[in-house]
Amino acid sequence: MNEPLTQEINDPPQVAPVLKQPSLRELISQIVYAFDHFLSGGELAELRRLKPHDQASPTFFKISALYLDPAGILPNGITERNQAEQKWACILARMASLHGLHNPNSSIGSALAEAGFSELRFVRLLRAKNEALFDVIHGAANYLSSKGISVNFGDFASLVLSDGFDHSENVRREIARKYYSAINQNTQEGAKKI
Repeated sequence: MNEPLTQEINDPPQVAPVLKQPSLRELISQIVYAFDHFLSGGELAELRRLKPHDQASPTFFKISALYLDPAGILPNGITERNQAEQKWACILARMASLHGLHNPNSSIGSALAEAGFSELRFVRLLRAKNEALFDVIHGAANYLSSKGISVNFGDFASLVLSDGFDHSENVRREIARKYYSAINQNTQEGAKKI
């Protein structure tokens, strides 16, 4: 007599495992680890000088080949890929300028508030689009670096990568909430000390 069909139905299917693509935060953590353990001081300096519209940097393309391509972050179309590479050049340059100051628990909004980043400059950051965003982010990252304030690089990445997409406004609103919440908390703490 034949074996019952339930035996075959209950056996798990024999398929290849699906490899999970890393989240943006996981990818940023992997790149931070590479910065800390594998890149030389010269390579970090090369990334700090990186311009979004000129990625003529072997280190940029190494990181792209080792981390961005395998994560499926970069699109295949030439125009779309070039735009994505410009955004990632901005992100990697700012990560290099803030090397050693990554803190996944410190949002960009609260970090800028803690650093004393002016509201006027903060509003410019929130309103900047396209290439203007690259310039404003450069200033914000340099400000944080000069103050030694740690920040979540994933927030910088989310801000840059969302630019030009529908969810950009949601990213900016979350950053604003964190900034003004931290400002309010600092004001209340200052009033208690008086």
